[in-house]
Amino acid sequence: MSEIIRREEFGDVAILHITTTSVDGVSAAAIAGACQEMRPITVLDFSEVSFINSAGISALLKFVVAARKSGYKLFAMHVSPHHQKIFKMVEMSRFMPVIEERDLAEHRV
Repeated sequence: MSEIIRREEFGDVAILHITTTSVDGVSAAAIAGACQEMRPITVLDFSEVSFINSAGISALLKFVVAARKSGYKLFAMHVSPHHQKIFKMVEMSRFMPVIEERDLAEHRV
């Protein structure tokens, strides 16, 4: 799991840097597993990700919806324009809006 996610925490924020270029069902499950100890605000960093298949989208969506229902705030950053369109189409951006890295500064403690 550690090879797929690099975790960084400060205050109420956890940033999960996805270190794989491709998100599929297996890596999405590892991402969800890395989020077992969530902070009030969790940010998924997609800067290394160039491909997300349908199994990855499905697994991410299930995780994101469950996390929001549990009261956590989720954001995505460094999402490619192509993946932003997909996130909008499957309504993932409703549950995990895209945030700019500079906007995180207000949450750093």
